[in-house]
Amino acid sequence: MMAGKKRKAFIYVTTVIIFFLIIPEFIFRILSSEHLSWLGYVTSFGGVINPLLSVMIFMGILSIMLAITTVYFVGKIYQTLSQYKRN
Repeated sequence: MMAGKKRKAFIYVTTVIIFFLIIPEFIFRILSSEHLSWLGYVTSFGGVINPLLSVMIFMGILSIMLAITTVYFVGKIYQTLSQYKRN
């Protein structure tokens, strides 16, 4: 039972790290400087906090949420396929 929880935690942590490193890289390469400045302005609540810092925080939170969502849905698909295979 404990090995299953450790394995699940390892999968979540690995996926979060991968998404945390890859998603912001793609977004920063794809966005033009105008779009990046607009995103910084929007995420900094109209200039209340540093726009670049707010974009970095936003990208980090977005990456973590996408990673957790991905692991959840892939787990559900795997459960469904494994139950289908048993029957």
